[in-house]
Amino acid sequence: MLMSHKLQDAQKIATEIKILTLLSRRGNLRWQELKHLTGLSSRTLSDRLQDLTSKDLVRRKVDVTTRPPSTYYGINPSIGKIDFPPGTLHAVFKDYLDKRNQSINLFKIVGKRTPKEVLQTTFRSMSHDLLFTTDYCIDNLENAQYVILFYLDILQSELNSLLSFAKKNPDFRIEIKELFKELIKEQEKYAEKVVENLLDGFEDKELARATLTIYFKEAFTQNMELFIFLAQVSQSEELRNKIAQIFGQEIDEERLNKLISENAWKDLESFSSTLKQITNN
Repeated sequence: MLMSHKLQDAQKIATEIKILTLLSRRGNLRWQELKHLTGLSSRTLSDRLQDLTSKDLVRRKVDVTTRPPSTYYGINPSIGKIDFPPGTLHAVFKDYLDKRNQSINLFKIVGKRTPKEVLQTTFRSMSHDLLFTTDYCIDNLENAQYVILFYLDILQSELNSLLSFAKKNPDFRIEIKELFKELIKEQEKYAEKVVENLLDGFEDKELARATLTIYFKEAFTQNMELFIFLAQVSQSEELRNKIAQIFGQEIDEERLNKLISENAWKDLESFSSTLKQITNN
């Protein structure tokens, strides 16, 4: 589906504000530095810089004392603080960015010397931006779809920063994999707790535990309704073998059919009711 003209304009303005903010905070920057910091494609960055220079918001400077000559971009010093008329999309993005930067200032005092510190700081920053942006959009529903575009640009910048750090630090990839393994283990423990909380209504708790474990692994993530999964369990030898593997022994067909007919499944008839069970525990 093609993006509407207004959304395209909003995305363009969002990247313009992003460039102006970087230049106002960091001073003159080279094209390559801007490309890295913004995460924009070469064509998009060139187009935005051309638009900003044509509006005289940004000025292009060439340092002929270097070989080859270096090109820098900076805020037009005669403009001073950039104010946009109230009610424009420019003003919306500027308001969002000003409040976001003020809110995130505390995160800047955390050290980022090791790969783990870089990751932890980035995770905190991403969590902040997600919660801040959600809260901001709730208070500004009429402009939420445009603010989300700006949030995606910020997320892209965070990922580009991580990749840049990874290129300079060979151990970073190992750290990423280890932290990801830790996260998966935590989620597996949480999933086990969820299963345990759902066993109260079952008579055959041991077999129900193995069946629910396979349900969450095989069907839950695909939004498969529970009654469909149970029907497949009764018909699929492959699913029964997976349940048996977790159960630790072969499963008598009569016992499995008895489990499938237990009343406890009625409380978990669909994905949505299962989700309610999880959130209530």
